[in-house]
Amino acid sequence: MKPFFTPAKITSESLQQFRQVTDPLADNVIAKIIQSGQEKQINQVLMTLMRNSSFQKGMFASFGHELSTLLDGYIETSAQLPAWADSKLITKGEHLFELYGPDIFMLLNVSSLPMCYCCGNGAQVLFDTGRLLVYNSNVDPLARRLMETAQMIFNVMCPGGLAQNGSGIITIQKVRLIHASIRYFLKHGQAGAWDSIHFGEPINQEDLAGTLMSFGPVILAGLKKLGAKLTDDDTNAWMHCWNITGYMLGIDESLLPDTYNQGFELASKILSHQASSSDAGKALTKSCIQFMQSIIPGNAFDEVPEYLMSYFLQDFTQSSGKDLNVCISLKPNSDLKDQLVLRLSNFIAKELSNLKTHDFVRSITESFNKLLLQGIIYHFNGGKGVQFFIPPSLQANWGLIDVWKDFVSTPSLLGNRVTWQKKSEQLQ
Repeated sequence: MKPFFTPAKITSESLQQFRQVTDPLADNVIAKIIQSGQEKQINQVLMTLMRNSSFQKGMFASFGHELSTLLDGYIETSAQLPAWADSKLITKGEHLFELYGPDIFMLLNVSSLPMCYCCGNGAQVLFDTGRLLVYNSNVDPLARRLMETAQMIFNVMCPGGLAQNGSGIITIQKVRLIHASIRYFLKHGQAGAWDSIHFGEPINQEDLAGTLMSFGPVILAGLKKLGAKLTDDDTNAWMHCWNITGYMLGIDESLLPDTYNQGFELASKILSHQASSSDAGKALTKSCIQFMQSIIPGNAFDEVPEYLMSYFLQDFTQSSGKDLNVCISLKPNSDLKDQLVLRLSNFIAKELSNLKTHDFVRSITESFNKLLLQGIIYHFNGGKGVQFFIPPSLQANWGLIDVWKDFVSTPSLLGNRVTWQKKSEQLQ
C-alpha cells in the first residue's frame, strides 16, 4: 500500500530541504559513464532507449562490459512498478485520457508549462539548458522540447503505457537519465559552477514534484474549468497514474498526493514557496506563446494562448497568494478577452462578447485545442526527421489525421487571416 500523503508535513522548510535532493539512482549512472571516460556515449545510450520499445539484457553490449552491466542494472531497477500500483485505476486513468486527450494536450501548453515557468529557480534550469528558447525566429528547439514532454504524457497515458515494458515506462527511464545528464553538465560544464545554494540542485525533488503536479491536479483543474464532469473515481484514477509516474521518475513518495484536493494543495504550496518573477520564466513563456502561434494556421488565434494561460492560472494565483500573471508577464485576462472578441467575432457565428467567461473559453477551445494538436502532428510528421506518435485508435477517437495542409487562405480581413485545411492522408 502506498504511504499516506500528509499535507501538514509539507512546509516551506521541508520543501527547501527537498531542493537539495535529486535522484541518486540516475545520477549515479551518468556519473559513472562520465568518470569512465565515455562521456560521448551518453547520447548513444539515450538514442538506444528511444529507438527500442522494450529491453533485453545485453542490448547495451556494444558499449563495453562495464557500461553494459551498469545500464542493464539501471533498466531492471527503474522498470519496477511500485507495489501499490493498481491496474484497474490505471485503466480508468487511460480511459479519461481517451475521452479528453485534445483538451489535455492544450492544457499542457497553456496551463501546465506556464505554471512551471512561474517557479523562477526551476525555470532557470530550463533556460540554462537552452533547449526551450526560440533563437533567430526558429521554433524548432522549443518545438522539439515541447514534443518530448507531450510524447511522455501520451506514452504514459496511452493504453498499456504503464504495463510492464510499456511505452510510458521506457519513456520515463529515458527522461530520468536526461534529467541526470542535465544536472551533471550544469554543475560541471564550462559555463561555471551552478549556484546550488541560491537555485537548489538542478531538477531537484521540489521541482520534480511541482512538474508532476502540473501533469496531475493542474490538468484536472483545467478540465473542471472546461466543464468536464469528473467524479472522485475519475480524479483518483488520474492521480494514481501520475503517482506511479512520479515514483518511477525517482520522486520521494512523501511528495505523491493521494487525492486531487491534496495535489491541488501541494501545487499551491510549491507555488507559494517558489513562484517569482524571473527573466527565465518570462522568456520561456514568450517562446511557448510564439510556438503555439506558429503552429496554428493563420493569425486569428494569435491572442488565444496568452488569454488561456492567464485564465487557467487564476485559481492557482488565488490559492498560492502569488500573482502568477506578473511572474511570467501575462496581460490581464479582461484586456485579452476584448482583443479576442474583436478578432474572432469576424469568423465565429456567435455573440462572443456576451458569453460568460466559462462559456467563452469553451467556445474558443473547441477549435483551438484540435488545431494545436493537428499542428504538432503536421510539424513533426511532415519530413522533420522527428515523429510525434499518437496511436491510431486515439487519433480516430479524436478525429485527427496524420498529414494535412492548407488549401484556402483568405486575404487579410480587418488584420486577420483564416486558413482552411484539407486531409492529404487518411488514417488507415
